Amino acid sequence: MENGKAMLEIPGMEAERDKIAAAALAVLDEAGLEQCGAAAVSARLGVPQAVVERLFPAPEDLFGAMAQRIAADVPGATGGEGWHGRLAHRAVAGRQAMLSRRDGSRLFARLPLPLPLGDGTIDMLRDAGASVGQAEAALGLVDHLTLGAALAEQSGVVPADPQEAFERQLDLALRGIAAMLDARGPRDERRSNFQSRLWVFLRNARESANIAFARTVHINELDRRILLLLQARGDMTLAAISTSNGVDKAQVSRAIKRMSDVSLVTRGGIRSPIRLSQSGRHLAEKLLRQAELRNRELTFGVTDDQLVILFGVLDTLLSRAVALFEQERKRSAGSQRQTEQVDFQDLVNEGLPGDNGIAVDRSRLLPPFITLCSYMLRGGALAHKRRTGLSNFETWVMNEICRQPPISWPQLVLALYRDQSQAGRTVNQLIERGLVERSGRPGRRHGFFGPTEAGRQIHDILTETVATRSEFLFQGIDEDRLDTFMSAFDILFRNAEVQVAREKAIQEMDRD
Repeated sequence: MENGKAMLEIPGMEAERDKIAAAALAVLDEAGLEQCGAAAVSARLGVPQAVVERLFPAPEDLFGAMAQRIAADVPGATGGEGWHGRLAHRAVAGRQAMLSRRDGSRLFARLPLPLPLGDGTIDMLRDAGASVGQAEAALGLVDHLTLGAALAEQSGVVPADPQEAFERQLDLALRGIAAMLDARGPRDERRSNFQSRLWVFLRNARESANIAFARTVHINELDRRILLLLQARGDMTLAAISTSNGVDKAQVSRAIKRMSDVSLVTRGGIRSPIRLSQSGRHLAEKLLRQAELRNRELTFGVTDDQLVILFGVLDTLLSRAVALFEQERKRSAGSQRQTEQVDFQDLVNEGLPGDNGIAVDRSRLLPPFITLCSYMLRGGALAHKRRTGLSNFETWVMNEICRQPPISWPQLVLALYRDQSQAGRTVNQLIERGLVERSGRPGRRHGFFGPTEAGRQIHDILTETVATRSEFLFQGIDEDRLDTFMSAFDILFRNAEVQVAREKAIQEMDRD
């Protein structure tokens, strides 16, 4: 017993945990799972029971460590080529591990994931075209098949050739997974990544426009947006302007005050509609001409035929994004479980909506993209809220923090287009929830921010949700039209990158 006690004095908690797990396995072999508790293990080691319970507070914690030790002793647990070979090796190694110990299958059955093998199988299935849910289901199918076979064997229900019977069952399961993947086909990254690329495209266009307009017209972005809105729609109330721009009334009110002070807008009273003055209308026309030129510049390299298909597919995507948003809105108003998915097939069965008749116009390129992005983001915000509990802005912050971590505070505020107080409150809330961690010098403005492990898991859910929704939007679109659309969008994307790089370079030269 003294030897056992001495082993626990090896420096390092991991060494202590390993020795306890080894002792627990010895108890398992001698007395079975029912007797494998903290009392029996501590007695075997000759240490107080509290020592074992300190490192393994719950029985499942100890069982998990025991299972990991068993799995580590089995050769070939992570072998195999591709997802098929990896799953086959996982099953064979898992069965071998369970049968290698008395009550081994019952031990593994107590674990949340039967086979504690971190072998990258999920990633391989995802690369083969499976969604996260399908990959997890495939892994669970093989794990539970393996567990069931081992439980049956250790319970005395043994076929004539248990190894052959298990391999036949495993082969059937793998064939089913392969059929599922063949039906789905490899994931088209162009479809699944479209929403994220659309967001980057519009962000580049927006940043470039902000720099360019600031150089010729010394008003900020919100003021410019209000001027163009009034130019397009005529007189509007403060509430209508707030709703159209997605900005709270207080910010709009301050903007109206600024523009009133320089006679760009007028209003008869505090509740009266806001209208452009003569100088405001002249400035709005100037801004509109500049915006049209910038839109045309974005289409350089896109042929007229490509442009027709681009707007046609864009029209279809917008109709579907609206339908998807409406379904999400109805679900969010109901009592669905937070993790429940939107049934995309329901939308297909109901008949995909028709087009909206967007006019093909190089000078009006960005507005339909902005509208599409808005509906995708609004629907996505509802989906993210149901699946993760994060608000729209919290989701935005998580995406920016996870984009290229760690991100500095000034970079984060710039990327969010929000004031520092709102960004700070949200980041603090995410830190308190264990999703974001801070590093660097003391003081928020000197810090760097990155996701915790829990934050990365949340971000994976957000990414998968976006990818699945993006794929739905392109369902049934002819491949030739899709190729043309994506080729044209690639040109727009590159042109937007060039625009923002040019404007930044000019901005730097102006500073010098």
